[in-house]
Amino acid sequence: MKPAYIYIITDGDNNFKGGLTKSTPEKRLKQLQTGHPKKLSIHSYFKVPVDKVFELETAAHKELQCRYQKRGEWFKNGNGWYINLLVDMICEKDLIED
Repeated sequence: MKPAYIYIITDGDNNFKGGLTKSTPEKRLKQLQTGHPKKLSIHSYFKVPVDKVFELETAAHKELQCRYQKRGEWFKNGNGWYINLLVDMICEKDLIED
């Protein structure tokens, strides 16, 4: 089965966008950069099974909406909380692919 990616992109001001892509994180970065005034960069990404990627992204966003959401899928990274949440969720479900 073709993999997908959960990615974390930062704007350099402690703001992060977490999302999913079925292409590559680099391609998604280029798409996002077009409409963003700040220089974006990939903080990290995880290859996960395509049939689990939407479930994982939805669960992470649900956890973050109340406390860390700035706008849409952009979040303030409260002391690395977003990244830690994603890593924990991925490891708990044993979703990381090599």
